[in-house]
Amino acid sequence: MLRSKNHWMRVSAWVGGFLVLVSVTACGLNAPGVATEVLALPTVPTNTLAPLITMTPRFTATPIPTSTLIPTATLPPTATPPEPTASPTPSPVPIIQVRGTVNDDTRTVNLRRGPGRDFETVESVAGGSELTVIGVDQTGGWYFVVLEDGAEGWMAGEFITVASPTSIAVLSTADLTRRAVEPGGVTVEGTPVVTLAPRRPQRNDVLAYCDLPAFRRTDGGKRLGADEPINIWWSWLASTQQQIQDHVSYSRYAVNVEKLDGETWTMLRDLDNYAAYQSGIGRWQGNFAVYWYVPIGTLEPGEYRVNFRVTWTQQIEDGEKTFGPGGDEELNTGSCLFEVR
Repeated sequence: MLRSKNHWMRVSAWVGGFLVLVSVTACGLNAPGVATEVLALPTVPTNTLAPLITMTPRFTATPIPTSTLIPTATLPPTATPPEPTASPTPSPVPIIQVRGTVNDDTRTVNLRRGPGRDFETVESVAGGSELTVIGVDQTGGWYFVVLEDGAEGWMAGEFITVASPTSIAVLSTADLTRRAVEPGGVTVEGTPVVTLAPRRPQRNDVLAYCDLPAFRRTDGGKRLGADEPINIWWSWLASTQQQIQDHVSYSRYAVNVEKLDGETWTMLRDLDNYAAYQSGIGRWQGNFAVYWYVPIGTLEPGEYRVNFRVTWTQQIEDGEKTFGPGGDEELNTGSCLFEVR
């Protein structure tokens, strides 16, 4: 049966629409499956990122080995205890006491508050008396002793006989001086390191090395009166307080005064008690300084000479040079001529 062209066109449109409907329905049926696969793919990268996040804490945890070094740092404190063990070591030293006697040919010897003839006398001790030597001062000239009656104090070493002088411990002069007994208790007098204030030299102070070219013009050739009490002085300068302290700890002075008798120089006084006349640390022209002013009293008219020498038991420095064993200067020497009228 013949159909019009429009009829066939409507049939074609209907068939096409049916096919399109079938095709759309098929896509809708596959969509969940496809969507499941597509949605699963983004989830996988998200899950793969999780291990990366967990690895970041592991790298953050790497500093934990760094904290393991802290126990290693605890080892130095373990090494520190031996030092406290070493510091008590000086305490037992006084236990190594040395027995001695006052020289038999000596009538009496003064027991003094400090290591020097200018310190107050505690008591006089007869020749032949027995005593115990606790220690010797840093100059080696004065012994700190304990008498049989329990009194303690300083006595000039020249008046004491001991079997083994080298076995006597060299102890702190200040610490031993504090032990000197006086009626009513223990005295702390005679510790000039604390009580002697730094000062500038005065007219009656004679510089121990005034004949050196650097000092001759300002300090050389002094003429003093027979009624003027005289001090022999010297000093040490350094850039820091620690350098001053090192010098005080490791220096050894040998200073004496001689008098001209005719054409011969005769020993008048050995200043072996110089440590008792050390000042505190002061300042001078931008440096730190320590002074010694050793009194020798009034002198008879005549010509006198000071002999000066200093050495060091250990190398030190003053900010410019080194001194002592292996240093720029291993010793310093000098002299000073002066006159009393």
